[in-house]
Amino acid sequence: MKSCCDVKNNATSNAPLTIALVGNPNVGKSAFFSRLTGVGVEVSNYPGTTVEITKGTLKHEGESINVVDLPGIYSLSASTEDERAAMQYLINERPAVIINVIDATRLARNLNLTLQLLEMDFPMVVALNQVDAAEQMGIRIDTEALEEELGVPVIPTIAIRGKGIDTTLHKAIEVVRPLPVDLHFGRYKRRVRHGVRYDPNVEMVIENMQNKIPGISRGICIRALEGDRDFIEGLCENPSQVLEAATVPALIEESLGLSVKDTLTKNRYGEAGTIEHAIQEKHMVPKNFLDRLDGVLTSNRLGLPIFAVLMLFMFYIVFRVGGYLEIRIVESFETYLLTPAELALGGLHPLAVSAIVFGLLGVEAGLAIVIPFIGTFYVFLAMMEDSGYLPRAAFLLDRFMHRLGLHGRAIIPLLLGYGCNVPAIMAARTLNTRRERVITVAMIALTPCSARTVIIMGLVGAFVGFWAAISIYLIELVIILLTGWMLGKGLPGEQMGFIMEMPPLRTPDIRVMVKKTWLRMKGFVYVAFPILIVGSSFLGVVDNLGLLDVFEEISRPVFVEWMGLPTFAATAFIFGILRKEMALEILAVLAGTAVFIDVMTPLQIYVFALVATIYVPCAATITVIGKELGWRDMVLISGFTILLSIAVGGLANHLGLALL
Repeated sequence: MKSCCDVKNNATSNAPLTIALVGNPNVGKSAFFSRLTGVGVEVSNYPGTTVEITKGTLKHEGESINVVDLPGIYSLSASTEDERAAMQYLINERPAVIINVIDATRLARNLNLTLQLLEMDFPMVVALNQVDAAEQMGIRIDTEALEEELGVPVIPTIAIRGKGIDTTLHKAIEVVRPLPVDLHFGRYKRRVRHGVRYDPNVEMVIENMQNKIPGISRGICIRALEGDRDFIEGLCENPSQVLEAATVPALIEESLGLSVKDTLTKNRYGEAGTIEHAIQEKHMVPKNFLDRLDGVLTSNRLGLPIFAVLMLFMFYIVFRVGGYLEIRIVESFETYLLTPAELALGGLHPLAVSAIVFGLLGVEAGLAIVIPFIGTFYVFLAMMEDSGYLPRAAFLLDRFMHRLGLHGRAIIPLLLGYGCNVPAIMAARTLNTRRERVITVAMIALTPCSARTVIIMGLVGAFVGFWAAISIYLIELVIILLTGWMLGKGLPGEQMGFIMEMPPLRTPDIRVMVKKTWLRMKGFVYVAFPILIVGSSFLGVVDNLGLLDVFEEISRPVFVEWMGLPTFAATAFIFGILRKEMALEILAVLAGTAVFIDVMTPLQIYVFALVATIYVPCAATITVIGKELGWRDMVLISGFTILLSIAVGGLANHLGLALL
């Protein structure tokens, strides 16, 4: 009898074959994908989520084959947005075949997901990756025995070197289009897939479900018992009937001492451990340099100081290299493009001139952010990811970040925000839940980036004093921590525990690093950049129409009477939305001098710099917030920073007047 729930694939004679890469985080899927597809790839959010799906195409014997790299997941339970997006892709798109990439050094952990995929009867092959690292750790795996245990082809691979990739691809194609059984490659069709035998009470519930709903598969029963409503609704014609049949009597859970879902997980991990024990031999090997280094990097005594030094070094390099490149790009852009363009546009209508010139300023701003800061930062990020250091940093800082309701991984984008908010916000994608991303992005939006540092040092440091400038950083730090703490207490949603696989330390692959850097920069180049240019042109039109003068008069009670600033400061803040340091540049133009102490009091200089570091981020940051979280959250975060800057600026002004 046909089941009411079917796991099918979309392989037809006409449609291109689609292969999905599925596996735990840090198992080498990115390197595997890179070796398969080269550079012609597309990165996009899966519909209805903020999770990225990477797609590419390869040619095999004249045929185009689509390859999809799903986010790293630990199970099909959909407890995180990454797991939910991967699950939705498997349900809605139903790829022809899955390549399950597993880490040979962490076999039992990885087999938990493999066993779930086997239960769902997805067409599949297993790529046993990082076999070289396993051998270095004294781990020897009997691949043929593992293949017999699982009932699907298992191919040893070293993705970072390209070994075993072609064989895995050929096997994956054979799963969908098997050769005749008398040929060697067709033999896997005769195998029986591995099935987990769960606790007898659970098996009884599964049997009852199959009796109530004739034809229902065992895998669907298990997913229903785990409470995966989205999975059932996506696959079953009558999901309510399936979910109702999955109701477990209270007496059974009492006898188990755990929920049925926890029992399933426990049994599955137990089965994974049994398989590992049966097909794996482990020998003691002397600790090598990387093993000793790993112990130092994760130690309680030295781990945090080393992390602080590495972050400071990275920030210093990003700031220095980015700052140097920014100066060169801006100088060249203005000399060879902006100035000639202004001269050439002399005969056009002033409104058109303003729109074009300000649009070019937007191009200049984008180039000065993307190439110097984002590119340099992403090279470092790829290096830390591929070396295996990022999970270790998150492990060290997890207990501190949990006080803000965040995962340890959140510290990475927060620290990177001091270089540039744009790549820092993009880096927040690695967090598990939307709640954590919203909290982290809100904190990043308040972080004084290198452009705001120009204002702090160029104004307060130069005309008021070094320690006055440092006090602004301290005020910002307090505001950031309070914001995170309040959002952590107020935002609904579950706080995720620290569950992260610790991959072995390894030497990064330069080819993979370069590809990762470009893939991450593409999102800004193709999405944020055009919006930045259009927004800049719009600002130029507004300025030409004289609406900024109207704004200064309307904003007088806030900027002059409450904050104690000169009238022209309001216009400078408007231009600071385009690029933060432009607030300082426009302030000099409006003041008629760069010696600000001649036209502003030390208190006014201090308040201006303080407000400039808090209020609404630059246009590039606003755009990226909208892209990552949605425009509603972008408006809320931007509005919060504006109100906060007004409140803090006014308090600083009145407190300063009282103390002077």
